[in-house]
Amino acid sequence: MNFKPPFFSVLAPTVSGVLLFLLFVFFTRAGVSFNLKNQNTQPDFDAGCAVLIVDESQDDRRIRETLALGGLGDFISESSQLVPIDDFGALKFVPLDSFHSEIEAFDPRDTGYAAKLRVFFVHEGKRFFFRPLERDLRITPANMRKHLDSLLESTPFIFLVLGQKDYFLLYFALLTAAFFLALFFSRAKRLFIYQLPVLLAIACLGFYAIILAAILTGIWELLREPLGELFAARRYERRQGDYAGLGFRGAIERLRPFRANLLLVLLFLFFMTWFLAARISPFLLAVVFVSFALFYFFSFMAETERARKTRHIRFIPVLLLPREVKTFSFFPFLLPFGVIALISLFLPRSLPEGNVSLLDPVYFVSREEYEKHMAFQSSFSYRSMNHEFNSGALNEAEYLLYYLGDDGLIAGDVPFNNPEGGGVPQFSLETLMDFLVEYNKHFTGGSSEQKEKRNAPLVFELMELISVTIIFALCLLDFLRPGIAPKKKEPFVGDKRIAA
Repeated sequence: MNFKPPFFSVLAPTVSGVLLFLLFVFFTRAGVSFNLKNQNTQPDFDAGCAVLIVDESQDDRRIRETLALGGLGDFISESSQLVPIDDFGALKFVPLDSFHSEIEAFDPRDTGYAAKLRVFFVHEGKRFFFRPLERDLRITPANMRKHLDSLLESTPFIFLVLGQKDYFLLYFALLTAAFFLALFFSRAKRLFIYQLPVLLAIACLGFYAIILAAILTGIWELLREPLGELFAARRYERRQGDYAGLGFRGAIERLRPFRANLLLVLLFLFFMTWFLAARISPFLLAVVFVSFALFYFFSFMAETERARKTRHIRFIPVLLLPREVKTFSFFPFLLPFGVIALISLFLPRSLPEGNVSLLDPVYFVSREEYEKHMAFQSSFSYRSMNHEFNSGALNEAEYLLYYLGDDGLIAGDVPFNNPEGGGVPQFSLETLMDFLVEYNKHFTGGSSEQKEKRNAPLVFELMELISVTIIFALCLLDFLRPGIAPKKKEPFVGDKRIAA
């Protein structure tokens, strides 16, 4: 099928842009995850958490079953938890809501972890149920509330939504403003306009969309003249006297003046991988880059077709002196993205929803508490009952492991290690606890103990500030004088673009 030029210049970019925008809206708003690491091992609370609170006297299992049958998924509550205990050689998993019915109060295997875990779900006369929202468009908080009204019509309850209200429209407007300002400063407006669908589609990513847009815009500017040189060369007759030659060697020769551009492209790609790969799904990041390359191709195809129809090929000067000149311009082209990114640092990214006064951090269960409980259970069968629980009990003389020498006698000992060699089950509430700790820290101030542990979030904010600083620093590259190449002079002759 022979596509006419308007398809490549108008229809194809428009259709592709709409599809790309819908793709991003669906993946980022509906919570479709393409992260390859640790999938399906923990519930995902990135989109927030729904909290159902009922009176302590209500039957936990009955409510969970009612919610599951009503299509609201599996809530996390007391009856959903299993407490691992040693069963003299293997782990036994006891339901939390029946733990003290199966394990006596005087049982030395009871480390107090089960009681701590139960208090998280049942305290102050209330019973708590948690469910990740997962950005599921079919089960929005509003729909969930309606379902709860019908499913628990005879049961008084409180329904909270803890999570993030993103400012999609705000970031979309900021990114649009940055794009058109950059378009105004661009030296190749007809080419840059083709990147509009890509740069606006990623607005769903919030603050990171601005950083990603700045990186893509920088790469676009760096590749503008090198790719323009290669596309323009395709429109000339190939002749023996052409300065660059033919084939791959000819392409390398044509790109020689743009070595600095290509090196900076690699640095931009490194920056994108270093800063964004851990914050954006690798799949979405790959889609962005492929789309960026596709729309770049559309723009040069349109320019090539325009040159064919008008029989006028854009003039690109050839360096007559062996002097390296700057073949890109970041100032003021990239400046709008730096300014918008700087403004975004001071804008709210999310809003707390619901009353969180009943979620006091004092009831949270840490991973360390779980690991301490598991360390005791995994070594209980080999532990002296005359010792209190401590990490060194098993390394006392009577509990060391011995090995034999060549003569068949005991030759020495090694510290005790779990003879089963089995792995410790993952802490099932880890992601929920992490979410609640971060939510409490950012939206409610947190406890005094948590306020002392805010170094990690500060690193995260520092990385954002560094990324904005890098954008402004790139704009300063325009003020650096170009270097001078070696003194060897080779005049260019027979070139298609000889100066008149």
